[in-house]
Amino acid sequence: MTLRNRVAVASAAGVLVVVAAVSSVLYIFYAASLRSRVDATLVNAAQQATGIAGNVIKQDAARSPSSNDIQITVGGVEVQLFPSPAAGLPTQFGPLGGRDVAVAGQEQPAYLSNVRDAGQQYRVYTAAWLGESGGLVRTSRPAGADDGALREAALLLAGLTIAATGITYGAARLAAGRILAPIAKLTAAAEHVTRTRDLTARLGLSATSDEVARLASSFDTMLAALHDSLSAQRQLVADASHELRTPLTSLTTNLDLLEDGAGLADPQAPALVRAAREQAGELDQLITDLLDLARYRESAPHRETVRLDLLTGEAVRRLRQLMPQAVIVTQLDPCLVNVDPAAVDHAVSNLVGNAVKWTPPGAAVEVTVADGRVSVTDHGPGITDADLPRIFERFYRAPAARGMPGAGLGLAIVGGVAQANNGTVDVRTGPHGSTFTLAFAALPSSAEVTAAD
Repeated sequence: MTLRNRVAVASAAGVLVVVAAVSSVLYIFYAASLRSRVDATLVNAAQQATGIAGNVIKQDAARSPSSNDIQITVGGVEVQLFPSPAAGLPTQFGPLGGRDVAVAGQEQPAYLSNVRDAGQQYRVYTAAWLGESGGLVRTSRPAGADDGALREAALLLAGLTIAATGITYGAARLAAGRILAPIAKLTAAAEHVTRTRDLTARLGLSATSDEVARLASSFDTMLAALHDSLSAQRQLVADASHELRTPLTSLTTNLDLLEDGAGLADPQAPALVRAAREQAGELDQLITDLLDLARYRESAPHRETVRLDLLTGEAVRRLRQLMPQAVIVTQLDPCLVNVDPAAVDHAVSNLVGNAVKWTPPGAAVEVTVADGRVSVTDHGPGITDADLPRIFERFYRAPAARGMPGAGLGLAIVGGVAQANNGTVDVRTGPHGSTFTLAFAALPSSAEVTAAD
């Protein structure tokens, strides 16, 4: 069963239950009202019986008022009057009893009862005959006289219930069709994407702000993100293939020279081996950077609370050992951050190494840490306006950097680390150098660390 039919059936079932309950209550009240009217009719006929009976007696001189009973009809109600009621006196509904005699003497109140006669149920009212000393009046009416009206009421209520259910089902089906139309489009779009792998399909349902529109908007956003991710993967494969091919070609060429010449006896062999090792190292570093870049951008980082100043100081210490000619000046204020320590260490090392690469010999690279921010300042030529928007892209290298070692992944890794750890990275540049700032949310306890130090 389709969702549209399920909604329609559920709506119709709800209306059926409600209308059936209301109809049942109305029928019960209507039946009770009919019984009350019947009882009121019997009581009213009994009250009118004295005057009617007097007229009957006057018109029928042969009949004595002392007769056992007088039978008349008042508006469809049968009336029996007993001028001299006595216990055991036979009547239409059996002999009179002691209670009837007591009612006639007004020793007990009038009463209503249900009596069966000749297979038919009657509603009977017994009361004192006003105007006659000790007289008794009894009014009766068939209990099933109103069954036809009750049947008509039951059929009417049943018809209304069925009609309401059918109308609700039809209306709910039409409404569900209109309401669920965006979901049908969403389903068709998902099936289209599954069938064709076309991630450019869009629903564009932004006219409303309900849940369905938000679902469609989220679906469009998801498709856009998947399309961007796939495009980025394709671009990464193309760029990585290009960057890997260059050192691999050089490495293969050097190995061919070793094989085709005098081998290791060739005077150029040591230089060729060193070059091959350097190119193998470039390949290894490139592969490592690619893996780190994918990990920092796609995987959820393992975060912990660390001292950003100590982490930065350790990264600077290692770089000083690797590049003893570099002059690195630090100012590290204690502060705590919640980050992935290995990733942030890698990002800081890339920033400081990049600054050392662009700083002229003898000039100092300045590294400062304060309030969850790591700032690295070089004294290089700065970054041009054309290159500035693209410096954090993978494999992007400015024209001035293409003669230097590297594959253009260092700053892309810094951007990926910042994004994965809910941080930011920005750059200020000028003709006398650039300052890169990697910022994270400093924890409130950073002030306690400062006071302790």
